[in-house]
Amino acid sequence: MLRRCLRTLLRPLLRGLARAVFRVEVRFAQRDFSADRLLVVANHESFLDGLLLGLFLPVDPVFVVHTGIANNLWFRLLLSQVDYLAVDPTSPMAMKKVIRLIESGRPVVIFPEGRITQTGSLMKVYDGPAFVAAKTGATVVPVRLDGASRSYFSRLSGKYPKVLCPKIRLTVLPAAHFPMPAAPTAKLRRRKSGEQMRKLMQAMIFASRPQQTLYAALCDAADIFGMGRRLVEDMKQIEYAYKDLLKMALILGRQVERMTQPGDKVGVLLPNLVPTIGLIFGLSARQRVPAMLNYTAGTEAMQAACTAAQIRVILTSRAFVEQAKLGEKLAGLQGIELHYLEDIRAGIGLGDKLWLMLWAIHRPRAFELPTSPEAPAVVLFTSGSEGKPKGVVLPHRAVLANIAQVRAVIDFSVDDKVLNALPIFHSFGLTAGALLPVLTGASLFLYPSPLHYRVIPVLIPKLIQLFGGCIDPFKRLQSSHLRFALG
Repeated sequence: MLRRCLRTLLRPLLRGLARAVFRVEVRFAQRDFSADRLLVVANHESFLDGLLLGLFLPVDPVFVVHTGIANNLWFRLLLSQVDYLAVDPTSPMAMKKVIRLIESGRPVVIFPEGRITQTGSLMKVYDGPAFVAAKTGATVVPVRLDGASRSYFSRLSGKYPKVLCPKIRLTVLPAAHFPMPAAPTAKLRRRKSGEQMRKLMQAMIFASRPQQTLYAALCDAADIFGMGRRLVEDMKQIEYAYKDLLKMALILGRQVERMTQPGDKVGVLLPNLVPTIGLIFGLSARQRVPAMLNYTAGTEAMQAACTAAQIRVILTSRAFVEQAKLGEKLAGLQGIELHYLEDIRAGIGLGDKLWLMLWAIHRPRAFELPTSPEAPAVVLFTSGSEGKPKGVVLPHRAVLANIAQVRAVIDFSVDDKVLNALPIFHSFGLTAGALLPVLTGASLFLYPSPLHYRVIPVLIPKLIQLFGGCIDPFKRLQSSHLRFALG
């Protein structure tokens, strides 16, 4: 009784402290916690998770914790503020205790991953909690914890940047039910239940993503991983950090807006280079829509793409046009203004440089014009194999949703390295190959041609050393190049 009174007195104090220190924000997609049998499931980001759920959920649940955690002195102090059930996951009787607890009418909180994430993404989701939900017919309420993994209470790798007091969000998603799946054996029923839980957890991660624009997502990534985090490299063998990428987006967006109008579709005819990525973000920040043109298409197909998207301005590079032999194609385009990056770079004056260094790079979010997540973010084109190329307008929400779907099933982190040889005018080359690594902090190497499909897997360990300007990346590799690479 005394213990419960102490909790009643301490809980408002701890809740206020958590709001002040971690700026805790709670979002409810559903507020009904009145079910007779209630199971709350959450992703596991840090040692703070149980305390946060106990403080901010509108119920007084019992937490299922590992016996190893319950035996630790420091965690026993935290657990003293909640009711908990210590279980040994290796014991076959562990889930039976949980089942009896739910059937008694007590709300239960459990972490289906069973351990704190070490990658920032979902870990393996175990079958036990799902089988409990199916066996008891409990209402399952998923809760997404976001931000606690960036605190010093997490178990992420040393490369993952951490801050003392990150902002933490709790998102309560709509309730779900897990009917007992039909299967001939209990083992199969348990496995099928676990698959349902895994899908629910993945859907929870996807549904709780922030609604924002591409440029806002880039700014968020720079805040999380640090402006100095070097992550992008291309054939020039220069490692670019988030700060460099933002500088490119800011200065190129500022220059291009002088020759275009908000809402314009701006043709981008550039290879897989870091400035191409910066240009995409810079255009979208100023309400210009990058239209990614296929430079391998013929003049007629390229003209049809420009007509379909109402493109009047194309951004390209003289060096690229010469190297890829695109001069004749571009000369045949009608009603198009060509602007070269070399000229744009030469037109950057002292005022632009002062603006960038003294103001814009310190307040990059202020550069973005007010933009809805439903506004067009990019235009991609079909190949034209069944006629003229068709333009596909993708809003910010759709592109970021695609990235969130991939992140929900694949662990991308600062420890990963991605090689993207697909051209950025390709849907997969743009989203999964370029934007996803940049927005998740993974290292990215941009390779300008997928034509070397037989050689790239062999050369990956030596790509950076090999392609230092000795090979034209827009031509197929010769056998002499392969012999040189393999020694």
